[in-house]
Amino acid sequence: MLQFQWNALRRGDHVLVHDVGDAGLALTAGVVTLVDVHPSGHDVSVRLMAGTPTTRVVQPGRFAVHLDPVDVDDECWRCSDNN
Repeated sequence: MLQFQWNALRRGDHVLVHDVGDAGLALTAGVVTLVDVHPSGHDVSVRLMAGTPTTRVVQPGRFAVHLDPVDVDDECWRCSDNN
């Protein structure tokens, strides 16, 4: 994700995250739950939508996050390796 897109994220935004808990780094749907603003950059927490009430909250790096829906021009190395 580009820096300006990362900095524009707000609570409730729908994103797709390359889940490090998955061996194939598959994209997992999630919702931004927290944005912590710092002068050096934002920290973003995402609640993964795994279909259970006790879903995980992760703090992915910006290069592991895509806007939902995914822009085909915004494909990263993880996406191209999984296709």
